[in-house]
Amino acid sequence: MALYAIKESKLPAVLCRLSPPGSPSKRRNSQVAARGGSKFLAAFDAMMAAERRTTENTTAPSAAISDKPATSKKATHTFFLASGASGLQPAALAIGSKPKATTKLQPLTLHSAVSTAKRSIEKTTTSDTRTKSKGLVQPTDSTLPLYTYEDYSPAPAVVYTRHEDEANELAAALTGPLGFDMEWRIFIQRGAPIIERRTAVVQLSDARMILVVQVSRMKKFPQKVKELIESPTVVKTGANIRNDGEKLFRDYGIVAANLVELGALAHRADPAFSTIYHRSIVSLARMVEHYTRRSLDKGKVRIGNWEAAPLSQEQITYAANDAHCALVVYKRLIEIATEHGLCLDSVAYACSIKGVRAGKGVPESSANDHGGGVTTSSSTEAPSDASKHPSSPWLRPPGYVTNVDGNQAPRPQHLRAYKLWQGGNMPLPEICAALRSKENPLAESTVISYVVRALQADSTLPFSMDQLKAFVQLEAGSWQRHREWIMRQDSHTRQ
Repeated sequence: MALYAIKESKLPAVLCRLSPPGSPSKRRNSQVAARGGSKFLAAFDAMMAAERRTTENTTAPSAAISDKPATSKKATHTFFLASGASGLQPAALAIGSKPKATTKLQPLTLHSAVSTAKRSIEKTTTSDTRTKSKGLVQPTDSTLPLYTYEDYSPAPAVVYTRHEDEANELAAALTGPLGFDMEWRIFIQRGAPIIERRTAVVQLSDARMILVVQVSRMKKFPQKVKELIESPTVVKTGANIRNDGEKLFRDYGIVAANLVELGALAHRADPAFSTIYHRSIVSLARMVEHYTRRSLDKGKVRIGNWEAAPLSQEQITYAANDAHCALVVYKRLIEIATEHGLCLDSVAYACSIKGVRAGKGVPESSANDHGGGVTTSSSTEAPSDASKHPSSPWLRPPGYVTNVDGNQAPRPQHLRAYKLWQGGNMPLPEICAALRSKENPLAESTVISYVVRALQADSTLPFSMDQLKAFVQLEAGSWQRHREWIMRQDSHTRQ
């Protein structure tokens, strides 16, 4: 397993555990750290504590994240790269500056999804084109210095991973509130609608660490990252964040909760904000410019290939800045509200993904709008009164339901897969092996499709809807493949 980590100070390679799960840090006789349970996190804690002591001895005490960039000298960053089985080979690349010519790190280009013979001319996104469901890209003051997480003290560590176990371990070390953002690949062709791929990268940032998770390289969405996003007690904040939550549901079936819209929060926390902006959704670049006097870099990297591995240095830096600046703006808004003695009600600026509209596969959200209301992306349908439902299918207890579409017997192989799954005691990899052989098991996506097709074919087969959802989510692409049918069945049981 390879984990790419960027640190705010020169760290020895031992601080970044890039080894597979069977490495000494995961063995029973290894030293267990207080947070996260790994040598990586234990060393990270020690490094951050030493840095805080150094900062306290040389500068005035400051908050974990200040609303103003620190003036102290920045530490050199180290970009650690895995080199085979021998371990880490540090390469001294200053994050935020142009890479040396020998590194040859360039933004990855956008490729077409169709075959070369049929491919049309691709156009890059212009300033008036919707990208990543984030609304219109608004021009900002180019005279301001660029925003970078490096300017804040203590500077957070940036950790990039494309491995599920690493992501779970690192996510357990994060504490809210969290800056939140996502990246995905898009295809733009003349005369054709924009094509959105599944979410490829998820970024979460607290004051100590920015976690960049390339979920497109994982077999399934990391469970601990999922739990953080679905937690109703952990704030996740960003711009146009409801659309991000809806996309996560469409892509992976994740039911995001406690999503704080920065623009809506600003209207409640900062009386001066409403004199300038009148909508509840304001671009992240504008929010950063207004509250940090920095310009957020929104170059072509945002429409690059976020599915390529490893991500380039430029992509990692871009992703890290987006998540970190959201947290900085959020904390500044809370400070302003405190200064004005305002009591904030999260109902006014937070939302949760509650469920889906029958037959559409588009999630509903609970949110209160301010001023002009909440905009949606071109790929998201506006809710209709007939489609709204007062209760959430995700919150009800597990119950046995049946398919209403089936009128024929399922195929023998599909029925066998269903019976192995319905018992509930056999893990998916074992079902894959049982249906073929241990040496050449069926693909997990194939087995999941067998089970769903058996349920589609025979309406008398009992199953737990919650159990089925969890089963389908065991393989990253299966939820998107079977989401429409599952949601129709789920909606039918509520009627």
